[in-house]
Amino acid sequence: MNGCHSTVGQNQLCAWAVGPGVTWVQTRLPQMARKLAQRTDGRVVAYGVAGGYLKIFEFQQGLAWARQLIARYQRDEMATNERFLSLAAPTAHAKMADD
Repeated sequence: MNGCHSTVGQNQLCAWAVGPGVTWVQTRLPQMARKLAQRTDGRVVAYGVAGGYLKIFEFQQGLAWARQLIARYQRDEMATNERFLSLAAPTAHAKMADD
């Protein structure tokens, strides 16, 4: 790790340390922003709409905490979307009306 210059996560949800025990978490997904906004231990420090949705939250936590938070949120999001995608996906046995 390289202290304040390390980031965790990916483009849609990521975090970096801005000081000792202070981490900023950035998201480009409205549903993730809603989850982060519901937390009582953080606050919005920046937001933008030009060039795409963006919200940045500040937490009085270390980067290791943010890494766990992001992993949990991504795991939860994947499980939620997976359930909906599997319901909507067509089966290989489906036939066209003309067949």
